[in-house]
Amino acid sequence: MSGGDDPAEKFRVRPYRPEDRAVIRKICADTGFLGQPIDPVFEDRELFADFLTAPYTDAEPENCFVLEGSFGAIEGYLTASSDRKKRRRYLVKSFSRWLGRALWGLLGGYGSASRRYLLWLIFRGRRETPAAPKDAAHFHINLTPEAKAVSSARGLIDAFLVKAARDGVRCVYGQVVTRGDRRGERTFARYGFRVTDRKRVTKFQSHSKEEVALCTVVKDLAESPRLYGKDLQREGGRRYGRIEKKLLLSLHDFHPGTRDRIADQLQFCLKQCPGHASILVIPEYHHGPGIETCAKSLKSLASWQSMGHDLAIHGYFHDRRGLPESSWFWTQFYTQQEAEFFRLDPAETEARIDRALAIWRRQGWAAKGFIAPGWLHERSAERILRRKGLAYTCRLTEVLHLADGRRDLAWAGTYSLRSPWRRALARRWQPLWKAVWGARDLVRLSLHPADLETGFARDQVGSLLGELSARGYRSVSYAEHVQV
Repeated sequence: MSGGDDPAEKFRVRPYRPEDRAVIRKICADTGFLGQPIDPVFEDRELFADFLTAPYTDAEPENCFVLEGSFGAIEGYLTASSDRKKRRRYLVKSFSRWLGRALWGLLGGYGSASRRYLLWLIFRGRRETPAAPKDAAHFHINLTPEAKAVSSARGLIDAFLVKAARDGVRCVYGQVVTRGDRRGERTFARYGFRVTDRKRVTKFQSHSKEEVALCTVVKDLAESPRLYGKDLQREGGRRYGRIEKKLLLSLHDFHPGTRDRIADQLQFCLKQCPGHASILVIPEYHHGPGIETCAKSLKSLASWQSMGHDLAIHGYFHDRRGLPESSWFWTQFYTQQEAEFFRLDPAETEARIDRALAIWRRQGWAAKGFIAPGWLHERSAERILRRKGLAYTCRLTEVLHLADGRRDLAWAGTYSLRSPWRRALARRWQPLWKAVWGARDLVRLSLHPADLETGFARDQVGSLLGELSARGYRSVSYAEHVQV
């Protein structure tokens, strides 16, 4: 989960607090009719919210999470139950009150639409509910229209799954309303859920011409050792098998001039090792036109984010124009004057990060991570990023989880191909890197826009990806890695 209260962070997930109860109930009622207010279908918002949220927020608040947007406004929630006895006790205690209110409505207190809804619930609700696994924890997730994005749902689901795994839960399920195109089912498939049952529901048929279904989506946590943090990995490895093998895939230096090449890289890499990637976006490459001036670039980035890819902030200008000379080796030999954040003043570092975050906020992109050009930044930058609520940053040899300071050792496999002698060195360096780092559970590959245009590099990368996929690796973005 990302942290911090800075409004530059689009969304963040946190545990439920008692004062959130009223807002959760309001969101439940405001989105209860296929994302729209429930009022035309069922007028008693209090009873509706009671039935769908209170057994979770009141009986098992420790299993609930909320999604905060800018300035702390709640934009979604996930409620869950992993203790059948607690839930049963709450339902028994509340049933008579709910029944009395429903009977009063049926006998004339409600309008005709609300009475039809109650009759459906009594006579058809159970028959139109798909089967669910026994002895499994279950959850409900709900988002406002402003927060309906893959990354928002992922944050809530990941928070719940990590807690469930730590509590020893073996299996979880949800029951998800889908429309004719089944987008909801496909969304949950991205998180490793499988659909086990699906039934058409008729409760909205007098209000909507769309076919509506309810499907049960199930995830076996025994098959997902990635959910276990460092403190649980040893136990998880014994109980649930091997730790998940991951390829951290990042595609560097996206700007309007590299859009087509990075699109080719994304297709090439994920065809051979499926999953997601981090796209490293430069807001104003070399002080040129900003990323927001290119409609095609914005469309590509929005599309990639909707597919589950991570849009990382990659410096701001990606050059050292106007900065003092500093360390010939790092700023000229190693990076050709592109080490923008190397020995950069903290105030200027923060100003550039803020400018980038403002772009991400305007575009509705989830700002999860920042990577300095050349992976060169000062320690003070990490404190700034943590305060801004970002989840990760990287150096050449490690990935830093900003929330807790944990560092994963993973040397990035990368190329430097800008001169003949560098290409000759890269041809021999890659097999050495692969022998040392390519067999670990966490492999990291970082590509720059022109890398796959060099024949031997494309062959080497293709061979590596094919081997990793055959050995059970999947491609993940930095954001996925640090939030699970």
